[in-house]
Amino acid sequence: MKNIFKYLSLSIIALILNSCEDENNFKILEPEDASFEIVTPSTGTSIILSEATPNNPAVTFTWEPAIYTVPTAVTYTVQFAKNGTNFAAPVDITTSPTTNATVNVAELNLNSLLLGVAPFTEGTIDVRIKATVGTTGAEPQYSNSITLSVTPFGCLNQYAVGAGLVGAGWNWNSPVVLFCNDNVLTSTVDFANDSFRFFTTEGDWGSGRNYPYYTGAGYVINSTLVNANDGDSNFRFTGTPGTHRLKIDENNKTITAFQGSNTNSSYWLVGAATPGGWSWAGDNETELGKIDTGIYEVPVELKNNEAFRVWFANDGGDSWGSPNRNFPGYIADGYTISADFVNANDGDSNFRYVGTTATKRFKIDTVNKTITFN
Repeated sequence: MKNIFKYLSLSIIALILNSCEDENNFKILEPEDASFEIVTPSTGTSIILSEATPNNPAVTFTWEPAIYTVPTAVTYTVQFAKNGTNFAAPVDITTSPTTNATVNVAELNLNSLLLGVAPFTEGTIDVRIKATVGTTGAEPQYSNSITLSVTPFGCLNQYAVGAGLVGAGWNWNSPVVLFCNDNVLTSTVDFANDSFRFFTTEGDWGSGRNYPYYTGAGYVINSTLVNANDGDSNFRFTGTPGTHRLKIDENNKTITAFQGSNTNSSYWLVGAATPGGWSWAGDNETELGKIDTGIYEVPVELKNNEAFRVWFANDGGDSWGSPNRNFPGYIADGYTISADFVNANDGDSNFRYVGTTATKRFKIDTVNKTITFN
């Protein structure tokens, strides 16, 4: 019996000693000093990214090694964060077993956009290095942080859900995707006379942008899209239900919804008063889309004391020979035209805009025979 107690006592002592030894093992893998710092690039470095070279290196990070009390293999992770957030939500970019890592143009561009840097505008992101070892209980080390100035290109797709979007509804099962190209978001959607909302991040209700968000940011919006006044101030579509081409132009701050799935039923504005001038090259012409039967409307900036003309077709190239109408042509047809417009008396009797340079809704109502800009 005495031997049993003796062996039991020895076992308990051994367990205690092992526990202490394990605890010491945990501790010896803690950081030894604070020399773990980023060497290059220096904080404030400016990087302009180019869409033409997505696979080229954008930036190479180097850093001093993280030192632990016992030599051990270390894995380093480059982390980005939104500037000024103190890494509350860091994003892991790439890992390395050495003290350097390179991030290419495409990866830096995407993550800069995701962290809120506006395209084609210089913005800032924060960077740090995280060091970890594979031993249970070892604490990660973090380097100092630096701030990079980045000018990204392109833009991120956005989303829309709501009862006003047939097939979408108020859930994330099948949201409308607005595809982005140079900060212009487009999608072909089926509208119902109900409400909906835009979102910058799929599945994230907190990323929503309602009607007052856009009007507060200075956007001019087609008259068929209004404030739903439903408690959340969502959008409401009030036009003729059916297929429309929805566009958010974040460069010119306009939102449009034109009937149909193509441009065959649209009118077109060309001239020095319009953003594209007297040119059909690229997308210089301004589409005056159909929003209802016989009604054509577009939010557009018109320049004071400059001329333009209305075309009824666009063949995809220089469409000067397409059917068109000048100022006297509309007067002869009995149209009432806003005092913002006069006969340019320029040899072709185009329209001349005499109001203050501004972005408003230009509308031709062929039913009531009116031309307005408000």
